[in-house]
Amino acid sequence: MKQQKDDININDVCITLEVESEVIEKVNKGEITNITLDITEHNQNLVLETVEGHLILVIDKKPIAYRSCYLYNDGVFPYAIKGSLDYLVLSAGEESCLTRIIDVNTEPGIRFRFQEADKSIVEDPEGDCCIWKVDFEVVPMSMDARTYLMRWNPSISSFTEKDYEECFENMVHGMFRMNWSISEWQEARRGDSFYMLRSGDDKAGIVFQGQFLSDPYTGDDWAGSNKRRCYVDMVCMNAIEPKDTPLLSLKKLQKVIPEIDWAKGHSGELLSEEVVEKLGDLWDGV
Repeated sequence: MKQQKDDININDVCITLEVESEVIEKVNKGEITNITLDITEHNQNLVLETVEGHLILVIDKKPIAYRSCYLYNDGVFPYAIKGSLDYLVLSAGEESCLTRIIDVNTEPGIRFRFQEADKSIVEDPEGDCCIWKVDFEVVPMSMDARTYLMRWNPSISSFTEKDYEECFENMVHGMFRMNWSISEWQEARRGDSFYMLRSGDDKAGIVFQGQFLSDPYTGDDWAGSNKRRCYVDMVCMNAIEPKDTPLLSLKKLQKVIPEIDWAKGHSGELLSEEVVEKLGDLWDGV
């Protein structure tokens, strides 16, 4: 994984959770994709933007007394997830796993009536307060993750300019999802990174980047031939406006990193560490 920019402290954009070692193993394998947090008054401010009160979330039993809380809010989660919370670190002793948050889901659970501060609460299906569930979908970010160059030519691709516009307009948490063909699939794994290079027109350049959400799998050819292709599911982020010309243009890529034939090639080209470092510096600078 490429390091964060110098002006970003990883502790400002992530929290660490203690888990069993088998959880880390299953997250890396893709057997676990969602983490439900047990939020307390001691860590709530790391996760949630609050005006006042505390959040009860996913507890084994109903609390006896509770000091101030939000209302049920008609089933709408009454807190805002911190915009700076991008990662969860899963820790099990000396073992740890950095994961990127790619989606957040909330749902109400047990409802109860809050009477007064330090008074017992009473479970009530029509109550004004609630025990909430907050669920984070994550993808692992390995220190030895590979990086691939995916290629998109709107004039010949099944993914059209209109498709990109719709994806951009319907992003959730600044991201959208899709699958894409990958030629050099043999070493690709869930959690690897990619850059998407647009080609074939005057908007050629890097238009977004992201991570693989799956290992490669086979499917029918997107172009309609009888041959089989390999694909990966992806989460796409930091996308530029479809109408804009990329700041990291094809000409700039050709000038700064001439060892890659940017104008030609297949989708899913595995990049060397040297190229990844140069490309990362360029991307961070735009």
